[in-house]
Amino acid sequence: MAAHPTMIVLITGCSRGMGQETALYLAKDPQRRFKVYATMRNVDTNRDELKTKAGDSFEDTLFIRELDVTKQETIDTTVKGIVEHEGRIDVLVNNAGILSTEWWETGSMESFYDLMEVNYFGCVRTTRAVVPHMKERRSGRILQVSSLLGFKALPMLAQYNASKFALEGFCESIAPPLRKFNIWVSVIQPGYTLTPLVSAISKDPPDLMGKLAKLIPGEDGEIVMRMVTADPSVVEGTETQVPADIAKLVHDVIISSKPDYRYQSSETIKRFASLRFVDPIGNDTIDTWLKQ
Repeated sequence: MAAHPTMIVLITGCSRGMGQETALYLAKDPQRRFKVYATMRNVDTNRDELKTKAGDSFEDTLFIRELDVTKQETIDTTVKGIVEHEGRIDVLVNNAGILSTEWWETGSMESFYDLMEVNYFGCVRTTRAVVPHMKERRSGRILQVSSLLGFKALPMLAQYNASKFALEGFCESIAPPLRKFNIWVSVIQPGYTLTPLVSAISKDPPDLMGKLAKLIPGEDGEIVMRMVTADPSVVEGTETQVPADIAKLVHDVIISSKPDYRYQSSETIKRFASLRFVDPIGNDTIDTWLKQ
């Protein structure tokens, strides 16, 4: 991709889960192909865990920086610092995200705003910050971590679905024009992944759906519970993946010479995507615009 043997990678949301695992996976690459800037909102609180896990990689191929995707000044400061020190950012992995289990009718609008601020606007902010540098060099990779729920809605997670659907629409729109600058946008669509956040709710996919449905008040909860029970596709064949599975997928996308537009994290998610999209990997959609 780039003339440099080492890729400069910026990852958001590295305090735990998929972001942390991805940062470690890339930083410990045996071929030392990556310098990883692992960012997190609360450095003082979460830095030590990642530093300990990084071991000899810390301050060698892995560097921890503060970045809150809801605060433009932290994004600008971190991006500017990396570009000044390294001369470039080759890869942006937009991983930061939060989950809300509030029912859409009774949950607070403030929590809905917070969800959109992180899951959607946060990705827009960081993407806008790195793109000018990538355009100048006419080279780059932008990986947006979406979800199975970015294209398959669940009855009990309307707010979360909305934030990921918005992200996917944004990405599909920016991908064709950025490709003209040799900037490749890819969307990662994980399924059920056993992150600390999910582990706190349930370790079993069918049980998780049931627990989420029980959080819905009154008659709505009873209706959603019947839907989940009646539709086996909600949980049927759902593999329990771990963050390391997603980290390896991100790695494979980054090193690909011509990455696809969409990547599903498992065969089950690919099957769901094939029912929703004529072109599950999305290349035909992007290529159609590029031919204009």
